[in-house]
Amino acid sequence: MKINDTVSGILLAIFAGVIYVYSANLPTMAQQIGPGLFPQLLAGAFLICAILLMIKGVRERRASGESWISLPEWAGERHAVFAYALVLLSLVFYIYASEPLGFLPTAVILLLSLFMTFGARLAVALPVALGSALGIHYIFYKLLKVPLPWGLLKSVAW
Repeated sequence: MKINDTVSGILLAIFAGVIYVYSANLPTMAQQIGPGLFPQLLAGAFLICAILLMIKGVRERRASGESWISLPEWAGERHAVFAYALVLLSLVFYIYASEPLGFLPTAVILLLSLFMTFGARLAVALPVALGSALGIHYIFYKLLKVPLPWGLLKSVAW
């Protein structure tokens, strides 16, 4: 999807406004420089970037005549749309399934389904999904000390 910079600039300006209003409501302290100063400066910088984006977007639209938002060519292909949606749905699946199932089964299911959707053969996808899930688990659980959920495998947790 191609979005004109003017649309992105408008969204960024709204975001900057929200940051500024929220940070203005932060409690003040005994000194003049309070906790809202840095977010307000950041909101000002975002607003400057938003204005520059909007100017650039208007200039480009005048020169090229393109629409504000255009879909990519792959949006007309069913398999490509399904694959795109599956990536997004896999994040939702992980959020809801990782606690009851555990990280390892959830990761294997996700990786295997994504590999198969993107055209890998089962003989390749299954060992790569298993190895990747175990490798990621080792890196995060053992080396980085991130508490990953065990779920169904709690009895064999290492």
